[in-house]
Amino acid sequence: MASSPAEMAIFERVAERGSFAGAAEDVSLSPSAVAKLITRLEQRLGVRLISRTTRRLALTAEGEIYLERVREILGAIEAVESEIASARASPRGHLRVHAPAPRPRLRVPPSCLS
Repeated sequence: MASSPAEMAIFERVAERGSFAGAAEDVSLSPSAVAKLITRLEQRLGVRLISRTTRRLALTAEGEIYLERVREILGAIEAVESEIASARASPRGHLRVHAPAPRPRLRVPPSCLS
């Protein structure tokens, strides 16, 4: 089973903040929910991504690689969503204009008007 963009974004926040609590605050989850999500991710991948101590979190070598790819993937998702959203905002398609045919102008010489 592949990671979801939401899981990837939470992993990125943990890596950036250096704590489950800080990341949890950013994504409106409890610190334990964030820790469980990271643990499930590590179990699914079969590697430890984050080395935990009582004082701090640090990315493992695998965690560094995963973070690099996560940033690429999330950037690509953001780019395509922005591209699609801007395409919807721009007018597109065919424009048809219906107008009456122009009337020919008759030029009457002044000599005929008298």
